Amino acid sequence: MIVQEQFVSIKAPPATVERYLTDPQLMMEWRSPLVVLDPIEGELMTLGSKHKLRLKSLALAGSTYTVTERDSNHILLTIDGLWRGQELWRWFADGDRTIVQNRVEYEVPDPSLRVFVVGLGQIFASLDMRIQLDRLRMLIEGKGQPAAQAR
Repeated sequence: MIVQEQFVSIKAPPATVERYLTDPQLMMEWRSPLVVLDPIEGELMTLGSKHKLRLKSLALAGSTYTVTERDSNHILLTIDGLWRGQELWRWFADGDRTIVQNRVEYEVPDPSLRVFVVGLGQIFASLDMRIQLDRLRMLIEGKGQPAAQAR
């Protein structure tokens, strides 16, 4: 089992952070450009919704993410496809800040793909996770201008 986990502290209330983590338009501002989210069923990040997450570098290959738990403090997604496991987004108040946790636990059943993921893929995925959380923080704190306003 591969486990990747990152945290970020954001100067904003939990409700604001939740909006950025769940609103599809806002997500486009901070999510990695290497990741494509294709809706399958339901509205993105709502309980029971499904979407396909694929990496641009793997073309059409990817995994289905299903929101299996959802409340005002966390989202748990079950992953099934090229990689299998769970992704957790959790956020909670810490004074005037909100701590955001992103934790992914997964396995890669395909031996040839697993070799890549355990090697370079894991390093790049961890870096990409860190960059996304930093972009989320900068966007919410007003230190990064959303692309929609920059045009």
